[in-house]
Amino acid sequence: MRTIITSITLSIFSFAMVFGQNDVDFNSGDNWVGYMNVFNLDGGYEFGSAWEVNSLKSTLDASANTLALQPNFNTYAENPGDEYWINPSTGEGEKTMEALTFVEPGAFFNGVDLTFSGTVQSNTLDAGYTATYFIKALNPENEYADDLEGSGIFDLPTSGNFSITIPGSSLTPGLVIQYGFSVTGRNANPANEADLGSIVIGAGSVAVNDLKNLKAEVILYPNPANEMLSIKTDTDVQSYEISSLLGQTLLSGKATTDVDVSRLATGSYFITIHTAEGSKLMQFVKN
Repeated sequence: MRTIITSITLSIFSFAMVFGQNDVDFNSGDNWVGYMNVFNLDGGYEFGSAWEVNSLKSTLDASANTLALQPNFNTYAENPGDEYWINPSTGEGEKTMEALTFVEPGAFFNGVDLTFSGTVQSNTLDAGYTATYFIKALNPENEYADDLEGSGIFDLPTSGNFSITIPGSSLTPGLVIQYGFSVTGRNANPANEADLGSIVIGAGSVAVNDLKNLKAEVILYPNPANEMLSIKTDTDVQSYEISSLLGQTLLSGKATTDVDVSRLATGSYFITIHTAEGSKLMQFVKN
């Protein structure tokens, strides 16, 4: 039915080291691996295992430097008549599949700020599926639970650039760092592949690294935020701008460490923080 990967190998890949920060732009040549979590439709967990990336229905294109994310089809196609995977009455898939396509960069990423970015070139994914980009810090001493408690997981935008930064203080030694993508939804009939669409990821089209030149550590909290977003840094904040994921400036202000975000709609946003020592682009969620 599927090919299981018995081990996940780690490799050194292309990234920029800037003032103690790892800035990773999407690159199809990185060591992408796959993992599938399978749930009953009522949310009950069934199992999880390592899969080959293409079996998830994640397609890497080295020549175009892209990754296409789609719903999972092989569990439906390879198990005709199996009621575990297919409802015999409706013909619909019987499982919720969480397909994870990610990189584990290794221990040299622990303790250092990490930014992961890229761009959505196209997004035609059916509304019945959710797609995210993420940074996770899995704790081997806590059943590999995410020590970030999901704060580094964001919905992919309909188009344009995306970026997330996690401070090195949250990526402590011993945690397993991952960055990548997920697609979650029913296992699907491959006859419906064209209608269910895809998301195509590429390298960032904007040189966001130009904004990440601030040496001092910056922390946003609480994140997600409700009314106020606080900025914690060892240097003085001179000004800030908050923009949508498509780059539209929504709020701006002068020197402050507390930003009123109550007027923003629920969703994900960028904030650019300017200080005398440089600027930094970060992301937050408004509840």
